[in-house]
Amino acid sequence: MRRYLTAGVVLAMAGGLLVGCGGGDAGGSSNEINLIMSNHPWQRAIEPLIPEFERESGITVKVQTFAEQQMRDKVQLNLQSRSSAMDVFMALPSREGPQFAKANYYEPLDSYVSGAADYDAEDFPEAVRAGMVVDGKQVAAPINVEAVVLYYRKDLFQEYGLTPPTTLDELTSTAAAIKDRSGGQVTPIALRGQSAALPFTFGPFLHSRGVAWTKEDGVTPNFDDPRAVEAIDQYATLAREYGPDGVVNNTFTQSSALMAAGNAAMMLESSNEVSSIADPKTSKVADNLGVVAFPAGAAGSRTTILSWGLAISSFSQKKDAAWKFVEWATSAQTQQKLTESGIAPPRTSVAGSEAYTASLDTDLLTEWNEVLTSAQTTGSTEVGPVGVAAPEMRKIIGDAVGLVILDRASPAEAATQIQDGLAPQLAKNEG
Repeated sequence: MRRYLTAGVVLAMAGGLLVGCGGGDAGGSSNEINLIMSNHPWQRAIEPLIPEFERESGITVKVQTFAEQQMRDKVQLNLQSRSSAMDVFMALPSREGPQFAKANYYEPLDSYVSGAADYDAEDFPEAVRAGMVVDGKQVAAPINVEAVVLYYRKDLFQEYGLTPPTTLDELTSTAAAIKDRSGGQVTPIALRGQSAALPFTFGPFLHSRGVAWTKEDGVTPNFDDPRAVEAIDQYATLAREYGPDGVVNNTFTQSSALMAAGNAAMMLESSNEVSSIADPKTSKVADNLGVVAFPAGAAGSRTTILSWGLAISSFSQKKDAAWKFVEWATSAQTQQKLTESGIAPPRTSVAGSEAYTASLDTDLLTEWNEVLTSAQTTGSTEVGPVGVAAPEMRKIIGDAVGLVILDRASPAEAATQIQDGLAPQLAKNEG
């Protein structure tokens, strides 16, 4: 049996329970582990399979699921209090990796991986494996792969006499044409505007122009490059002129809801959202959707690639049992089952299996798989500037671009704000 706790109950208990048990045994059997996950397509796919693991291993998994930011708060609370009440947690090393590694929050997985004869770590593409490594140590095991892609309404594009944009310039002109030909009745493009979430979809505008977040030294921001100003200008223009009302409050949930309801002609979002917008039970446009690669800039199509992972807390007192769960959840067998729920497999053997490719039984899914496969070789794994202050740096970027969306700052002013704001945060990497 697993016990599910609501976010409200857990957060209410947090102050009186978790801090008090820092470093001590969390109670419960040695064959019982605590897993914390974000509300995410992978989480929704893995939960129904967990009873299989429990039967096979004899280990009980107590699951706690939260909205993403609540999950981060919960994980942070456990780690900062050195609590053993959390054993396994969903992690995004590209976001918090350096910060958590510096604080010794991760239990390194290298010895577990090398000691698991049937695990086959080489089955993960090099870029996926690299995304799980911080300071030379593997801190998590990959559970998915996702990229920023462009979804579009095939029926509307046919009606308006348009073709999907292949370049950044075409993306803006296509959005303008949709606004004109729809008479303002359809939102031309849904995209992120919420500060903390924006860098994931903004990054490709920068990288496709040939600009990295930082210069080669890794500690000097790159927003004094004129191409960074261009990227800010284009993203903010798309959001302000062609995005939905209230776009600065939107992240993937709002964008997908707009697309599924038939209220947007294009959506710039994670490949993960294909299951949200194409579910025939909830989507009004499931039969009319297409997907193409992120439009190319002067440096080509350089989308953002990221993988979530499963990490083990360094304060867990049940690390062996925790690894057994991580090993099972990221095995080829389990990942094959997860593909039935639309989870793109990070393992090469699963992605190339006949069972998986046969499951891509619609034009949309076939296009989606082709775009995602290509993105893994051309994309950038840097979701934002890399460093111990990654969350703060993403907020600096999101806040500044948001001001341009709201027409409260020029693109050049925003670039200067980002340049000045990132510099002291990146300097912490040298501390």
